[in-house]
Amino acid sequence: MLVVGATRILRPAVTALSERAVSVTAVARSAADLRELADEYPDLVTPLVADVTAPDVGAVLRAAAERAPLTGAVVYAPAVPPGALADLVGAVVPGPVVVLATSEWAVPTEPGTDAGEWTPNDLPAQARSGVAARMLVLGWHEGEQAARWHTPDEISAAALALLDAPVDRNAVLGTVRPWSSRPR
Repeated sequence: MLVVGATRILRPAVTALSERAVSVTAVARSAADLRELADEYPDLVTPLVADVTAPDVGAVLRAAAERAPLTGAVVYAPAVPPGALADLVGAVVPGPVVVLATSEWAVPTEPGTDAGEWTPNDLPAQARSGVAARMLVLGWHEGEQAARWHTPDEISAAALALLDAPVDRNAVLGTVRPWSSRPR
């Protein structure tokens, strides 16, 4: 399994996969954080220091897939449009690919749509992918007191549930409307 963003927001996903005895190629920019993660699961986590915004990342991922076939992926890289990232990862991962898209992709584009219903089908073109990727749009948790962003544990659990889903589908974690109620 390929996990991009493995040392921060998707660290709980790496832990959960490792506890299922799934081998993980963990991708992040920090060599030190990746070493720490690999030390926790020495037989299951293979660290791969890479920046998904780098021009050679496609070659890096292809080389990783040649060393150990990748059966699926969970990918978070907010600096890259989700569609481009899904296409890049989908080129080396034959199984399901879950791409996490930040709530910024759900910003209302037309006046008066702040409170309207929104689904991942409303994603703009650059957020979509040519490959069969499952998009998880990260919204926020609407609490009784105040709205809050989701935790890495909540995000990882939702991403793995979407990865394990029997059919390709997209989902929103939490809510993205009304846009004016998002946490600041």
